[in-house]
Amino acid sequence: MENVYVLGIDRTLDAEARVERLVHEHEAKLARYLRRFINDREVALDLTQDVFFAAFRMLRTDPNRPLTAGWLYKTATNHAISLLRRQKRRGPTVPLEDAGSAFRLDERCAESLDLQKALGALPHEQLACVMLTTYAGYSSAEAGLILGLSADAVRQRVCRAMRSMRTALGVTA
Repeated sequence: MENVYVLGIDRTLDAEARVERLVHEHEAKLARYLRRFINDREVALDLTQDVFFAAFRMLRTDPNRPLTAGWLYKTATNHAISLLRRQKRRGPTVPLEDAGSAFRLDERCAESLDLQKALGALPHEQLACVMLTTYAGYSSAEAGLILGLSADAVRQRVCRAMRSMRTALGVTA
């Protein structure tokens, strides 16, 4: 079985030092993941800080607990899904055309906006599977561990999501 990469394993450090190391090693990648997930740079940065604060609280409570990369991504995914659900209940605050895009300026085009709309129309469970497997590069089995699903369930959700996105984008397979 593949070894799980354990974060912050140096238990001689206090919780604050361990979280500081986690932030230094994983903040940029986690923020990019969240920015692609929710399509808002500032909110993604806030959520990233919330994830590291949750890690700090957990390490302060149980200093011997190891953290895995999967734990960070699962916590980030859960925070993002919770935020999206809250926003959905409140209704949209800014039209997508007026919102800042997660893409760089040279990538802003109609296709990128259409892709963002198609991603935004996916159910949260499918979006999480797509983001973990396609963007973050996790295998179906790894994404399943993060989300608490079987690898087959992850593949099925990704397949359904891709089918929905092809329909929304008008692409024929």
